[in-house]
Amino acid sequence: MYMIGNFIYIFRITFITILIVPLHALIPTTFPSGKPKIFTFNKSSRKSDLLLLTPQRTKFIAKHWENNILNGGLEIRKEDKHIIEGIDELYNIIDKNDSQILYISWSPLSVIKEVLFLVVVEINVEENKFIVRLVLQSPFWEPKQIESCHLKYAIEDLVDDIDNITLDLSELYRTNKRISLSWMLLENKSQENV
Repeated sequence: MYMIGNFIYIFRITFITILIVPLHALIPTTFPSGKPKIFTFNKSSRKSDLLLLTPQRTKFIAKHWENNILNGGLEIRKEDKHIIEGIDELYNIIDKNDSQILYISWSPLSVIKEVLFLVVVEINVEENKFIVRLVLQSPFWEPKQIESCHLKYAIEDLVDDIDNITLDLSELYRTNKRISLSWMLLENKSQENV
């Protein structure tokens, strides 16, 4: 009888503790050992970090990110709201099934292969433009792992190798203020150094 009473007491204390004390899962920006994930771009060919995806594969990756955000707690964290909005926009683009749309992932070098960004590109054949429509970050990416400017450089390298095509970031800059500020500041710094 004494054992059952102790068991019930321990169970109640454990249950109350679980309800009151917030549980912290493994932070996905680190390995199980606690060491931070660090990524490096391919120095010999930045565009090699880019991979062309099918719409289905793109949606699968986005769904994985969405599930991790939505299952992370009772409410969506402020810093993840823009990712959820981007995923919704990505789903809308995929559902339109436009043949001029390309889906690209950016996976710089690391211990494990991980997609850090999804990029949606429209190829405008009439105007010879490579229009970046959407850049969507992984919820597991942080700038301290690798700066997003290296994604921009990889896209520029890719476009430079295509004859008679120009890179157009105007739509991206208009719709994504985070990337716009980051990449435009980078452009201003590089122009100042010239």
